Amino acid sequence: QNFEGRFTPRITGVFTVAKNNNIRVSYQTGYRNPTTQNQYIDLSVGGGTQRLIGGLPEIIFNKYKLDANKAFTDVSYRAFLASAATTGTPNGAVLQQYTFDSRGVRPESVQSYELGYKGLILPNLLLDAYGYFNNYKDFITSVEVYQNVGTPTAPSFVKFGVPVNAEGKVTSYGGALGLDYLIGKYNISGNVSYNQIGDLPVNYINDFNTPKIRYNLGLGNKEIIKNFGFNVSYRWQDQFYWNSSFSAGQVPAYSSLDAQVSLKIPSVLSTIKLGGSNVMNKYYFTSYGNPASGAIYYLAFTFNP
Repeated sequence: QNFEGRFTPRITGVFTVAKNNNIRVSYQTGYRNPTTQNQYIDLSVGGGTQRLIGGLPEIIFNKYKLDANKAFTDVSYRAFLASAATTGTPNGAVLQQYTFDSRGVRPESVQSYELGYKGLILPNLLLDAYGYFNNYKDFITSVEVYQNVGTPTAPSFVKFGVPVNAEGKVTSYGGALGLDYLIGKYNISGNVSYNQIGDLPVNYINDFNTPKIRYNLGLGNKEIIKNFGFNVSYRWQDQFYWNSSFSAGQVPAYSSLDAQVSLKIPSVLSTIKLGGSNVMNKYYFTSYGNPASGAIYYLAFTFNP
């Protein structure tokens, strides 16, 4: 009820440039409404010295008066603290006010462009590659600001975390390359992807929360000997810094090995599979504050696959 619907046209074309060789092009638009938490959260954290609030005008302005008693940017507040540590007296002149948009947090929109290629470059070698560029308007991010609830001579600051829309345009871009190579009955595969966000102004929190590089390597044979097959896959993900209103910190790089063996039983039209995800049981986590993930092992029986 707080936001109107959007028109999101999209167009995609696939062009066959030669036998088993295709180029694809797409232009897409989309939008993302602020979540209910983005709109309505009102949570005291840090023992009452910090508060996470929603980005709607009734919360920012009506309840916490961040228009009448403007808060200061995180960067200038840190400079204010640093000046006190250096001279013994804080320099209030370094504090810079943050002005919230009177409309509050709004839906984010994106224009996305993609160019890709997929084809057999050899009779037994398949290549799949793409690149993309996204252009965001009203990119939903957040700011941390400090409001003085004391007096000019005896300041007392409360920290607010507030969802906002970044000024100007924000971009993200990336690409991927995948190869599948067939040697006899063996299939060797691999892919690598790259994802990056453009620069955000210094006052905004970068919560893109995406590793720059991921890759996967695989080897499989559906029937290495009669009725018996296997598949193994190795996955790796780069480290990255995770940012959220809940917590922030480094997510380490991790690797994982998945494996599976299968046995066909033609007499009863069935297949038995034994396998696991992260079979080496190397614990990892994919976002800061999440529990760590270990191994999952499974035994499956499939009738008439």
